[in-house]
Amino acid sequence: MVEQNGNRPIVVGVDDSDAARRALAWAIDEASIRRCSVHAVTVWSVGPVADFAWMPDNEVRQVAEKKLSSTVRLAIEGRTTVPPIVESAVEGVPAKALVEAARDGAMLVVATHSGEHLRKAPLGSVSSACVRHSNVPVVVVRPEVRSTGHASS
Repeated sequence: MVEQNGNRPIVVGVDDSDAARRALAWAIDEASIRRCSVHAVTVWSVGPVADFAWMPDNEVRQVAEKKLSSTVRLAIEGRTTVPPIVESAVEGVPAKALVEAARDGAMLVVATHSGEHLRKAPLGSVSSACVRHSNVPVVVVRPEVRSTGHASS
């Protein structure tokens, strides 16, 4: 996975959340500095609790690929320079698939959705598992803090 310039790519987990779009933007910025590529990876699965349990596997993969491409397009919109971006939709358990995808990368970038729903958890389950199991550095991008108009305790 080493590129022609000797740099390893930055692998970033992408879904269709605002937090994941921020993680992708961060990875693109960092890749521009390091002069390496970004490998944008979305993970899909079909199972009893999956959103798309009623769809055939190939259609679920196609939906995941379209969402990934759309997210990448939004992330590069308006940028004057963009590093090479490789898009991959892989089937599997999100944390395990992302850790595997980043095995030979420079780092793994993931978003945490915690804070959107669970105020006490510093990391979500996927980002936490990536931090625990990855053999490369993991950058966790937090969701954007939205002002509620009152102080929190």
